[in-house]
Amino acid sequence: MKLSETTQRPIVALSLLALGMAVIPLNDALIKLLSGAMPLSQIITIRAVMSLILISVFSDGLRRMLKLSAKVFWLFVGRSMCLVTAMFLFFVPLGSLPLPTAVSIFFVSPLLITLLSVPFLGEKIGIHRIGSVIAGMVGVVLIIRPGSADFQPETLMVVGSALSYALFQIWTRRLKSLGDLRAMVAVQHVCYFAAACPFLLLNWMMPAEMSGNASVDFLLRGPIMPDMTQYGMIAVCAFAVLFLSMVSSNAYRAVEASLIAPFEYAAIPFGVFWGIMIWGDWPEPTAWAGMTLILCGGLYAVYREKERDADVITQSPMPASAAIAQNDVEEDK
Repeated sequence: MKLSETTQRPIVALSLLALGMAVIPLNDALIKLLSGAMPLSQIITIRAVMSLILISVFSDGLRRMLKLSAKVFWLFVGRSMCLVTAMFLFFVPLGSLPLPTAVSIFFVSPLLITLLSVPFLGEKIGIHRIGSVIAGMVGVVLIIRPGSADFQPETLMVVGSALSYALFQIWTRRLKSLGDLRAMVAVQHVCYFAAACPFLLLNWMMPAEMSGNASVDFLLRGPIMPDMTQYGMIAVCAFAVLFLSMVSSNAYRAVEASLIAPFEYAAIPFGVFWGIMIWGDWPEPTAWAGMTLILCGGLYAVYREKERDADVITQSPMPASAAIAQNDVEEDK
């Protein structure tokens, strides 16, 4: 049996996806670890360069990108910048927030996709899915705890990240008929590089004094000369992002989409795992309750879509999957 045939066997595809979901929160954890030494712009610039090197060696994505028409290229750029915005809004507060908190709040984005699909895609959603969205939002409130002494304003940036990601997914859905997966992935990483470079130049020319706020310092501190350990950590991040994109795309080709969602929501417990293992960050009881509501709300929405043969969520990947598998499915048809 060929390797491609083996990886598309459902049990193999789901096992690889589970591995990818275990690795991608490690990407977030490593970036959080690096946040105390170098600015976010430097991490993203180096990661983008590494990713583009891997893409150029193992794929023809860059060549296919150059063959895109101007209209499609700029549509891909606009879509990619939604994800770039989501990325910055997610990673900046990681300097201050526990990893499980950030990962859990971000996973409300599939429920936001459900809501946004009404005005942008003309979808209709019933009382059950509205209830799942409400449950997820209640979960976010339990984690954020607005008005309490433990409230951290940085959590609102993660909510903004989830919203930006939801808009990215809606845009992806609108562009699926134009799908060229390899070119789209290349455009995405070029946009990471192009967005991070101006910030890196600003960090280098006007480094800010340390403010005492970990998130602000992560965004504004001056760049450093990374050592081999730091380069290695960023290389792991680049590999994790590309690996998850690959195994997610493979899973969406080989397995029914509604069966994949539970594996992707596994990023929440893996985020908790890495937070505990590295920093000893045990979530508070209210945070556990919030995570449970977000998880249950999302999975129930997937269940209702399967029952109604709908595709608001299940026909596109969850947040951790970089939202490119739908285009891969369309490209294979």
